Amino acid sequence: MKLDLVFPGGRPRRGGFTLVETIVVVFLLSLAMLGLLSLFDAGSRINRSELDVADAQAAVRYGVYSVTRAVRMAGAGGLFVTQAVLNAADPDLAGVQPAGVDYDNVPAGTQVVSLNGPINVRPGTDMIEIRGVINSPLIGFDLATGCQPCDPASGCSACVGVTGLTAVPVTNSPHVNHDADNRPQFAQVDAYTAGASPSNPMLVLVAFNDDLHPACAQSIGQQVFPLYPQLSYSVGKITAPTALAAGGYFGDVNFTDTVAREFNPETPLEKGTDALAMKNVRRAGVLDDLLFFIDDTDPFHPALAQGVRRGPAFDVVALADDVEDMQIAYGVDIDADNAINRGTGKAASFDANESSERDGDEWAPNVPGEAAFPAASFRSEPERCPRLHAVMISLVAKSHDPDPTYKAPSATGCLTMNSPTAPPNPRTYPRTSPPAYRRRIQTLKINLRNYAYEGL
Repeated sequence: MKLDLVFPGGRPRRGGFTLVETIVVVFLLSLAMLGLLSLFDAGSRINRSELDVADAQAAVRYGVYSVTRAVRMAGAGGLFVTQAVLNAADPDLAGVQPAGVDYDNVPAGTQVVSLNGPINVRPGTDMIEIRGVINSPLIGFDLATGCQPCDPASGCSACVGVTGLTAVPVTNSPHVNHDADNRPQFAQVDAYTAGASPSNPMLVLVAFNDDLHPACAQSIGQQVFPLYPQLSYSVGKITAPTALAAGGYFGDVNFTDTVAREFNPETPLEKGTDALAMKNVRRAGVLDDLLFFIDDTDPFHPALAQGVRRGPAFDVVALADDVEDMQIAYGVDIDADNAINRGTGKAASFDANESSERDGDEWAPNVPGEAAFPAASFRSEPERCPRLHAVMISLVAKSHDPDPTYKAPSATGCLTMNSPTAPPNPRTYPRTSPPAYRRRIQTLKINLRNYAYEGL
């Protein structure tokens, strides 16, 4: 039933809301809607932030894994420790500009020469170069095969000039090189070198049957154990895929190549030397020269990158996005006790073998103000026993997008190890108010596998 209201002296009017009442209701509904939208927006922002944090955590984990894998294989095949782990660029080898630049807190203008052109390295970050037979198997020899031609009576030829290099599937060791069912090393090497060409050359390390470090030994009880056996070796270049699976053939190896000769001396500071005129090949493999650095092509979204040497340049790929800092420290056994520890009377930090005091331990440069160990200290004199036992890496990754609500101390940057605190600071943004990002740090100590006696 409809109710009509009749007012004195006027027309009857129907009941309802006034304009003021309608405006008030709309206003209240708007406030409620805005509250709900704000709640949904906050939830969405938190979800996006957590995803970014997860991405940052994944980036540092994958980055640490990639560098760790390479460091653990440093020197595989027989490289000198001073040639296997570099904390400065080889001044006579192209690929990093300026020549001979120190890899600790690199200055602005440092570039990596890639196959696609120069790449800027993030100022203030560290670089590290790792060498060894890393990405493909190491092949054993039986002393009846090696550099061609081989004669049953006089043996094989010396590995000099440009010469063929062959191995047999089963050596007299008896070391199994090629087993299609169990250990297909030959096929793996062939697959890895499938892209080798004159414009995409690769390196081959050939190690001989001797020991340059007979004085590196340690007495344990009544026994004397050899430490750090070091073979003589030579490095050559190949410009075609190997054919090991088909005929045990590495192909023609050029031991006169300028780039390859730079790997023959004991330290990168020495000039390249000729290949050794030796015959008794003990093992050989494809030599990898890996360079890890922070790609600063996009300063707001830097990336951890890996370069694989291809002649005078590197084939560079991004490993993890939004990694804005990498710091490296080296563990050098200064007191020759076969351990990396802190000095007597130095305060321990979070690790009993590490000190947060300047020059307080056998790690450097892991605290502000420390200088990196020179490459010469990676081995002892005159025995030349390796003293570099471990590498410590610390990575800092940030979320992809800024979070204006994040107010933690790390929102505008994180310092780790001896990160620079003054310009050029890798965390300084070209704007008045730097955006706030969520960050994650991961630090890991890595032991070198190829320079220690397993019984210790």
